[in-house]
Parts: sequence; C-alpha cells; structure tokens
Amino acid sequence: MKKVAAIYARVATREQLNDLSIEDQIEQLKTFLNKKGYTDIEVFADEGYSGNNLNRPEFQRLITNLEGFEAIAVWKIDRLSRNNDEVLGLINNYLKPSNKKLLVSTCDIDSSTPNGYMFLSLLVTFSEYERKIRFESISNGMKRRARLGKWSGRVMIGYDLNNGELAINKRESLIVKEIFELRSNMKSYKSIANRINDKGCRTKSGNRFSINSVKTILENPIYAGFIKLRQRDEIPIKRNDFQYVESQHPAIIDQVIWERVQNITLEQKHTSTGN
Repeated sequence: MKKVAAIYARVATREQLNDLSIEDQIEQLKTFLNKKGYTDIEVFADEGYSGNNLNRPEFQRLITNLEGFEAIAVWKIDRLSRNNDEVLGLINNYLKPSNKKLLVSTCDIDSSTPNGYMFLSLLVTFSEYERKIRFESISNGMKRRARLGKWSGRVMIGYDLNNGELAINKRESLIVKEIFELRSNMKSYKSIANRINDKGCRTKSGNRFSINSVKTILENPIYAGFIKLRQRDEIPIKRNDFQYVESQHPAIIDQVIWERVQNITLEQKHTSTGN
C-alpha cells in the first residue's frame, strides 16, 4: 500500500537569501520522505508569505485536502509557523485525531511520538522568541535612525534610495509638488487623483493614483523634510504620541505649503464632524 505525504514549503520573500529556496526545500523533503517509504507525494508551496500566521493560500489548500495524506513534511518548523499555539493546534486539532503526523526533515522529528511532540514545541518556542528579538532589534535600529533624521523604510514616490539614503527623483518630485499645489488650492482628493491620472502619471509601483494614495502623500511629513517619530510604544497609538524630527534628506515641498495643506485637511475634518 502506498504511503502518501504532503510537502509544505515556504519563503517569506523572493529576495530572501538566508533560507533555503522553495525548490531546494522540496528537493530535500522528497529525498527525506522517500527514505521513510513515502512514494506518493504532493507539494504545497507559499512564496512571499511570512510565518507569523497560517493565513496563506497553499497552506489553507493543504488543510482542505488533509484527508488525503498520512503526513505533512516541512524542512524546518518555522516554514510552517513561528507561533507555538498554531503548530500545536494543527497537531492536536487536525493531525492527531486522524492519526496523521508532522515531520521535520532538518532534525528528523515525528510529531506522533512523545519525544517528537515535545521537541517540536521547544523548536517553535525558540523560533517565536528569535522572531521577537529580531523584530525588537530592527525596531530599535529604525528608531535610532529616525532620531538622527535618517529614513528607514520603503522608498516612496518622489524619492529614490541611494546607498540607503533618500535622494530626490526629479520626475516624480514634480508629481508630488503638483499634488500639494492642487490640495493647497482646496482641491479634493478625488479631483487631484483624476487630474494626475489623466496626465498619465502613475504611482511608484506603476498603478493609477487613488484617493488613498493621494491622501497618503499629503499626510507624509517626509516631503517637507521631517520624519515622524513615535515617542512611546504604548497601544493604542494616540495623535500626540508623535514628534517631528528634522530629516537629513532633501525636502520636496517647503514648510509653508505643508502647513497650509495640513490646516485645510484639519478644517475640513472639523467641518464634516460639526465641530
């Protein structure tokens, strides 16, 4: 009788270099499963999804078709999830009741054995701890850069990244300037988006401008030469939890037009709420 297994592989992004590629994970797992006598194997792979939760299309498809497999095999446990509750929930709620198992190739762990179950729990706990430490380190690094007036994050329209620093993109900066000018003349977000789109202008990712994309540009202090810095890490975030730090990158608009645009938005908000 054929032994049937599912391979699950994942990488967070296409640019991720620290982990094994999807293709290499699958190759290693096929060899691993063949040695254990599994000859009927189906592959499920999510590319570009983080391990913070299980809400991924291929993983959800695997769960939907779980009845057809005796085991799920992963290269490392964090390819499945970095959340201890989610991994143990998968084993206890889906695999154990149906006499199925989770196999991890890098350390040859089998969730159906007492020792395997214990080691899996320990591995996920350490993976979750590592993720939190890494996030805290990155967050602290971004805060330090912000205090120095240095940008940390994705590049936005109007700028390019040059050795990790923001540099003005001349063509795109003209679009940003026009958006601010139109808003300073009391134009609505929708009319601004329509006018910019009609001229053939597009966002950094090549899409048409929407109301939200226009609003995001108009509320971003980066364009006026400032970086928005949270003063406290408390949740929920409050409006007065932020301060503006003068940036080291060049501004695209001056402070006069920045303040005028922010005042227009604030006045319209007060008007709409009847305050």
